Amino acid sequence: MMHDADQTGKSRQFSLSILSGAIAFATAISGTAYAAEIEEVVVTAQKRAENLQDVPIAISAFTGESMKEMGVENLTDLGKFTPGVEMNNDTPLQPTYSIRGIQTGDFTVGSDPAVAVYVDGVYTGRGAGAEVPLADIERVEVLKGPQGTLFGRNATGGAIHIITKKPQADDTAELSLTAGNYGRQSSDLLLNRQLSDNLYGRFTASNNRRDAFADNLAGGFSAGNQDTQTYRASLLWEPSASTEVLWRADYGVMDQGSALRSSIVPSLQALDGGTDVFGDYALDTPTIEDRDSFGTSLTVTSDFENFTLTSITAFRKFDAHLQQDEDGTANPDYMFGSANFDEQEQFSQEFRLNGATDTLKWTVGASYSQEKLEHLTEAYFTSGSLESFAVYEGTKMAYEAQKAQAEAAGIDFPELTQTELEDLAVMQRQYYRDLGLEGIAAASFVYDLMLQSGQVDQLLAAFGAPAGITGNMLNSQAMAMQLLAGFQPWVAGDVPWNENVLNTGDYRSTAVYGDFTWSLTDKMDLTVGARYTYDEKDFTIQTAYQNAIPIALTGGNVPLMDANGNVIGVLPLPALQLPAQPFGMAFYNNGQPMLDSKLNDSWSDISGRIVLDYRWNDDVMTFVSLADGFKAGGFNSLNFGPGVEPSFDQEDVVNLEIGVKSSLFDNRVRLNASVFSYEYNNLQELDLVGSPIPSYNLRNSDAEGTGAEVEVQWAATDNLFIAGNYSYLDTEFTKYGYIEAIGETPADAEEKIGQPRVSTPESKFNVMAEYTIDMASGADVRLRADYNWTDERIGSISDPSRIIDDYQLLNLRAGWNSASDRYAAALWVQNATDEEIAGGYGGTGAAIGASPAWRYMPRTYGADFTVRF
Repeated sequence: MMHDADQTGKSRQFSLSILSGAIAFATAISGTAYAAEIEEVVVTAQKRAENLQDVPIAISAFTGESMKEMGVENLTDLGKFTPGVEMNNDTPLQPTYSIRGIQTGDFTVGSDPAVAVYVDGVYTGRGAGAEVPLADIERVEVLKGPQGTLFGRNATGGAIHIITKKPQADDTAELSLTAGNYGRQSSDLLLNRQLSDNLYGRFTASNNRRDAFADNLAGGFSAGNQDTQTYRASLLWEPSASTEVLWRADYGVMDQGSALRSSIVPSLQALDGGTDVFGDYALDTPTIEDRDSFGTSLTVTSDFENFTLTSITAFRKFDAHLQQDEDGTANPDYMFGSANFDEQEQFSQEFRLNGATDTLKWTVGASYSQEKLEHLTEAYFTSGSLESFAVYEGTKMAYEAQKAQAEAAGIDFPELTQTELEDLAVMQRQYYRDLGLEGIAAASFVYDLMLQSGQVDQLLAAFGAPAGITGNMLNSQAMAMQLLAGFQPWVAGDVPWNENVLNTGDYRSTAVYGDFTWSLTDKMDLTVGARYTYDEKDFTIQTAYQNAIPIALTGGNVPLMDANGNVIGVLPLPALQLPAQPFGMAFYNNGQPMLDSKLNDSWSDISGRIVLDYRWNDDVMTFVSLADGFKAGGFNSLNFGPGVEPSFDQEDVVNLEIGVKSSLFDNRVRLNASVFSYEYNNLQELDLVGSPIPSYNLRNSDAEGTGAEVEVQWAATDNLFIAGNYSYLDTEFTKYGYIEAIGETPADAEEKIGQPRVSTPESKFNVMAEYTIDMASGADVRLRADYNWTDERIGSISDPSRIIDDYQLLNLRAGWNSASDRYAAALWVQNATDEEIAGGYGGTGAAIGASPAWRYMPRTYGADFTVRF
C-alpha cells in the first residue's frame, strides 16, 4: 500500500523463514553426496561465443529451462529475479525496462527506449513489439551498463538479448501443457526435423490463455485477462563446412483485455460500491490489448582462414491497439479513457567481421536501420470529467495558497499527499452539486482561459462595452456565475469530449564500430572499442483538440474592479445565448491555433569503452571498465501547450565499473560481483506537467547513480543447488529541467534535485534452492523454491510522497522427470503467500484527480505436463 514520505525509510524487513527452512531441510537430507560442478554458460555479449566467466561485463544469463522452472513467461517476470533490473509493466504493449535506474517511460513514439532489446541479434525498435512469450528460448542475456560500442544506440542502460533455439540435427517433437487457476490454459508444441544431410527445420506453436483474477462490478467486460498465440519457424542450411545460413520467422497474435487499473481514491472507491486495488474493481472504459506482429531474419555466417563474416538482414512489423481505463472507476464524473494505435515496420542490416590471433581478438562492423511508424493517441472524456478536473485544479490551488499563508504566519499547516488532495476534490465536487452549482468549476476554468487568450475583450467589444473596459476589470466569480447557466446542463449531461494526436515517424540510423582485445600479458587483457552513430528522424504531429463548449450569459450587472480589487462600478451585461464555441488549442496558445508540425532533426555520437581485465588464475578474473552509451534525441509527441520545445537533446551515460568473476572450490561455487558509478546527462524524463492543461512532456535532466551487485551459485552436492543475488542502487537527480512557459519554475525543478529516480528500489534480494531426488527407477524429482524481496521505491516524480511499498514473492515448484526423459510433470504455485503487491501508482488519471494503481497477480497455481517423441 502507499504511504507518506515520512515513512519512506521504514521498510519492513524481508522474511526468509519459509525458504531458509526449506534449504535447511534439503541440506539435512542431502547427506554427504559428492558435490557437482556448475555448468558452463556460453554467451554472445561481445558478438562472439564465450564463457560467461570470461566476459568482463556484468551479465545475468538465464537458460530457457531455468526460466520455465522459475515460472518466467516474459521479460516482466524475468525482471523480478534479476539484480539491478526492474520491469514493472502492467501491459506488454507499453513496457518500460529499467537497468540500474536507467529507463525512458515514454508511451508515445517521439523518443526511443533506454534499454535495447534484441531478438536473435535483431534490435526491436518499439517496446510494444519487444515483449514476446519466452517459449523455445535458448537463453536470455541481460547486459548491464552502457553497451554503446557493440550494441549501439539506445543501450544507455544496457541491453537484453533473447536468443531462440536453432534447428538441430535430429528428429524430435515435444508437447507441453499447462493448466491452472483463473482458467489458465497454455500449450507449447515443438517440432524439429532433419530435412536432409545439411538442412534442418524447427517449428514452435505457443498458446496462452487466462481469465481475469477479479470481477468488474460495473459489468460488461473484463480486464487483466490473457490470450496470446505465437508461432516460430526456422531453417538451418549448411551448404559447406564453413558456411551456415539461418532463416527465422515469427508471427504473434494478442487479443485480450488490457491492464487492470483500479482507483486508489477512497471516496471514489466508496462511490463504486467499495472497490479496492486488491479486490474487485469498477471500470467504464472497455479494456483492449490487441497486437499482430511478424518478424523475419536471415543470418549468414562464413568462416574464412583468419576471420568470420556475419550478415544479419531483418524485417519486423506490428499493428497494435491498446485501450485503457485511466481513472480506475466507473463514476461518470471521472470518465477518462485512452487508446493508442500503432503501426510500425523496420528494416535492418548488419555486417560483422570477427577474428583472433594469439594476442588479439577483434570485431568490426557496420549497420543500418530504418523504422517507419504511425501512432495515434486518443483520449476520451466527458463534460462531467472536465468539471472534475477543474475542481481538482482549484482544490490544489486553494490548498497551496492556504499553506503559503500559514507558513508566512509561522503556523503549522497539514501536509497533504496527492491522494488526500484527490479525495478532498471528490468531496468538493459533491459539495458543489449539493449547492446546485455543478459546472461552476468548469465555468471558472474556461473563463480564465478566455481572459488569458483575449476572448473576453472581444466579447466586451461586441457587446458595445464602454471604451477602456477590459476583461481584467470584471469580477471573475461573478462572470463564472454568468456562464453557469450554459455550463450547468452541459456538465450534467456528460457530453462526450474527445482529443487525439497523430504522429508519424521515419527514423534512420547508421553506425560503424570496432572492438579490439589485446593480450598484454598471459594474464592481462586490454579492450578498446568505439562506435560512430548517426541518427536522423522525420516526425509529424497532427492535433485534434477542437471540441465545443456552451457560451451563455444570464445577464445583469457585473462588478468592475480596479487593480487593487476594489469595486469601482458595475457593467450591465445582456442575456446572451451563443452557438457552441470551438474550444481547442487556441485557448492554450495565446489565442492562436497550434499548427500541425513537420519536424526533422539529426544526432550523432562516438561512444566507446576501455576495459582492463586481469586473470589471477584459471578461476578468478577481475576487471575495470569505463564505458558510455548514447540515445538520440527526439520529439514531444503531444507538443502540447505554449513554450513546449518540439524536440529534446540526446542523452549520454558514462559508467565506471569494477568487477570480479570467479569459479571457486573446483567450480562448485560461482561468485560474480561488481560496483559501479555513472553520470547521466540530458536524460529524457517524462512527466505530467503544464498549466492550465496538464500534459505528458519530455524534458532533459541530469542524474547520477552508484551501486553494487552480487550473484552467487553453489552446487552444494550432486543433489542440492543454491543460488542468490543482491543489488544495491542509489540514484538521484542532479539537475531537473523545467518548462517555465507552462507554469513550471526553477523552484519546482529545485525540489526534484536529490530525489531518487522513479521505480528504482535501493535494495533487491533473490535466493533459490533446488533439490533433486534420484529415484531407483532412474527418474528424478526436483523440488524448487524462488524467493524475491524488493525494497520500496518512489512511484511518481511529481509526488515523492507516493511510495510503493517493499514486497516479497515466493514461487514453489515440484517436478518429475521420467527415466527415459520422455515424460515430465510438475506442480507449481506462484506468489505462494498471496501477497498484495502494488506495481505502480498514479498515471494519466492523476490529471483529473483520479489516480489509479495496478497490482501484481495474486496467488496462482497449476500443473505442467510434457511429453517428448
